[in-house]
Amino acid sequence: MLIRDILEESEKKFSEIKAVRWLKKKEICDRSYRELMENAKSVRKGLCEESFQGKHIALIGSSSVEWIEAYLGIITGQAVAVPLDAGLPVEDLIDLLNRSDAEALFLSPKIQTLSERILEECPKLKKIWILQEENIETNQKKVASVAELMTSGINGTDDFAAPDPEDIATIIFTSGTTGKSKGVMLTQRNLAENVKSVNYTAEPGTIVLSVLPIHHAFCLVMDWLKGFSFGATVCINDSLLHMVKNMGVFHPDIMLMVPLMVETIYKRLSAMNPLIPKKIVAAKAFGGKLKTIFTGGAHLDPFYIEKFAESEHLTAHANSIRVRFEQED
Repeated sequence: MLIRDILEESEKKFSEIKAVRWLKKKEICDRSYRELMENAKSVRKGLCEESFQGKHIALIGSSSVEWIEAYLGIITGQAVAVPLDAGLPVEDLIDLLNRSDAEALFLSPKIQTLSERILEECPKLKKIWILQEENIETNQKKVASVAELMTSGINGTDDFAAPDPEDIATIIFTSGTTGKSKGVMLTQRNLAENVKSVNYTAEPGTIVLSVLPIHHAFCLVMDWLKGFSFGATVCINDSLLHMVKNMGVFHPDIMLMVPLMVETIYKRLSAMNPLIPKKIVAAKAFGGKLKTIFTGGAHLDPFYIEKFAESEHLTAHANSIRVRFEQED
């Protein structure tokens, strides 16, 4: 079973369940599984219409519904997705685009101004699609909106056949903390096995709040691909600065964190006034519904797991909503 099979099965089983929620100013917007997969299919067919079979296609941007639809459109077809860190300097992004042999790029509208320089310094790049639903006005022939690509797919008749399990699905670059970033190639089988091997499931409609960078394999597999496999509603945290506030907005059941986040939350909660009722502390800090925190990317000191169990505030919180930690290697 490939990612395409997993997603198509989810579309059938969870068609009208909300797949993604996000904030647009103060309004909560959403996409159902049916809408999400229709858009991903339109992206995939658009890529087929524009002859990007077997090509490497990069994505630069923070978490957004347009980003994930583009990513799913790439990996469910016969192209290779190359997610890049939008926070990198433009010089580093250009280097990674050239080293990854990217021939197309999905780019966040927040950094659309980089498109001219990227096209000048990335000679293999044939097209840039801006990740927004509205059409754009530009004098650059190689720049269009993802909406235009999707329209091409909707109007077209061709579609990619399902990829082979050993085809490269995505290239994930390492952080580069110990040297130059290296591209790690993951096959279709790699991605699907990662999703299937995580021994966890939940009821359809379970709320997952995604707070980690979407270009990381940990976030992509655990929040998005695994979440979609059991019909979760994945909510987008628009900024780490807004994480606590957004927990109160979306009321998550599940969150994925790196150890530093867990440590920071523990320290903040430990400093709270013990006279405040425990249920109020729990509701304010976690949105009132949190059951599971998955940690990974680094080792979590068992001290914090023990303290979450021992802490007066967090023991009450755990008793009321059954918080548990799953450490992913």
